[in-house]
Parts: sequence; structure tokens; C-alpha cells
Amino acid sequence: MKKETIGLILVGLVGLALFASGMMKLFAPPPEVVESMGSNLPLLAIVEIGTVVVMAIPRTRLLGILLMASYLGGVIAFEWLQMPGFPVAGVILNTLLYVGAALYRPWLTKGAYSGIPTA
Repeated sequence: MKKETIGLILVGLVGLALFASGMMKLFAPPPEVVESMGSNLPLLAIVEIGTVVVMAIPRTRLLGILLMASYLGGVIAFEWLQMPGFPVAGVILNTLLYVGAALYRPWLTKGAYSGIPTA
């Protein structure tokens, strides 16, 4: 199996988790989630589902990965500040996303300056 395929599978697993979370928030939210999120719950669900849709389209996949990484960073920050303990789920999903993105497109790990002069 090629690295690109493994990376795509990892990114897809993170997308599947976000999609399931968004559908749960939209259609059958647990009472504790409704209590903590309040009226923002449908908006969060739409953002989660929207990032997965953007990631699922091949032409916008890298934008979707960037949006998912940003969203998961917010999840980590929220859990860290509002809930006791370490934000395990957000860290695991974000790690899978970054590893998957690096395997899917290795040039993402090279940084801004890749050693090739532009002028």
C-alpha cells in the first residue's frame, strides 16, 4: 500500500469521526452536550459536516484538512480550558490528521523554504 493511500485513509478516519460527531450534534444530541453548548450546537454541527464535505472533494481536500486541523485545535483548547483533564480525543484526532496529511502530501512537511531559490 502506498504512503499516499495510507495518508488518505488516516485523514478519512478523522473525517468520519467529525462527520459522526456533527450528525450526532444535529439529530440526537445528548442532554449534557445541549447543556454545555446551548444554542451554538447546530452551528457547530454544520461546521463539522462542512469541513468533512470540503475534505471529501479532491480539489479542495487540502483546504478541508486545514479546516479540520483548525477546528480540532479549537476542540483541544476548549477541552483544556473548560473540562478537567487532558483533551485526549482532540489530540488523538489531530495527530492522526497531521500524520495522514504528511503521508498524503509529503511536501507539506518541508516548510516555507525548501532550499530552491526563486530568483
